[in-house]
Amino acid sequence: MYVKINRDVCNHQLATCERCLGKFLEYPMGYERRCFEQVIDDGQEELTLEIHTDGHTVTLELDEEQRLLMAAEGWANFVDFAVPMYREDTTA
Repeated sequence: MYVKINRDVCNHQLATCERCLGKFLEYPMGYERRCFEQVIDDGQEELTLEIHTDGHTVTLELDEEQRLLMAAEGWANFVDFAVPMYREDTTA
């Protein structure tokens, strides 16, 4: 499955974002949010997750174990840039 997420369309702080994405990672066939721009069943066992946030784009390929680990620990721990806790633009 391929999922493209644009965090810039949502003004929630990081902790809320991580809980929201965590629910999807636990239950990928039954959870979708407004920041999801594309959800494509590509027939792959791995989940390809493309996240766009604050001028950064990262693509992660996750097997089931990695997906559940990210759901528990939060996605910000798996990217190589600092993700701000709070959103500066709260008009979204």
